[in-house]
Amino acid sequence: MTTLKGFLRNTVLVAALAGSVTACGFHLRGSGGNYTLPFASMYVGLPESSPLAIDLKRNIRVNGNTTVSNDPLSADATIEVITDPEKTRSKSILSLNSAGRVSEYLLAYNIVFRVKDRTGRELLGPTQITLTRPITFSETQLLAKEQEEAQLYRDMQKDLVQQMMRRMAAIKPSRPDATPTSTVSPLTLPGIVSPGSVATPAGSPSTLQPSSAPVEKATEPVVEPARPTRQE
Repeated sequence: MTTLKGFLRNTVLVAALAGSVTACGFHLRGSGGNYTLPFASMYVGLPESSPLAIDLKRNIRVNGNTTVSNDPLSADATIEVITDPEKTRSKSILSLNSAGRVSEYLLAYNIVFRVKDRTGRELLGPTQITLTRPITFSETQLLAKEQEEAQLYRDMQKDLVQQMMRRMAAIKPSRPDATPTSTVSPLTLPGIVSPGSVATPAGSPSTLQPSSAPVEKATEPVVEPARPTRQE
């Protein structure tokens, strides 16, 4: 009976969470969420056997026309994982019961990643995503709780992949042929004369010299005060 109540409670919480996420404009995978990546090919810097890498590659392939490359040098972009969530996921005590025993744990799933182009330039700086899920604990239901914990980690992995896809879809890579804007002062460019200067012939010590022509100052008309008229 207790297991049934716990299952019903978890079902209601999941349904409420899905409804609130959809209401804020975020769509879960399989419910209309689609992220078009701005790259023709991408390389995922994770081991081939990594569950996160498998899920991430599948999402990259099904969204848009992006292909997954096996060579980081030939890919348009590389996903570099700085902190692997499979190695850093944690489980901490969230609450205790009246007897001082654990009644609830907090599961944490964390990743730090960045995206670079084939030249090594950062397109997306180091980005951290941290997900947490609470889970109740019962000494009489160890096997069921282990299965529930594994399922929660899988759900966090899927949510993590969706958040990564959303951030990568927002990247706006610059054109490879773009040239930086010059910051050279106009005075150092040939053929450009600044106001108040005149050009000198070629071969002179200075290209520009201040003008010696006198500057006329504007004069204001003098207005005499009106004199009072004498009345006879």
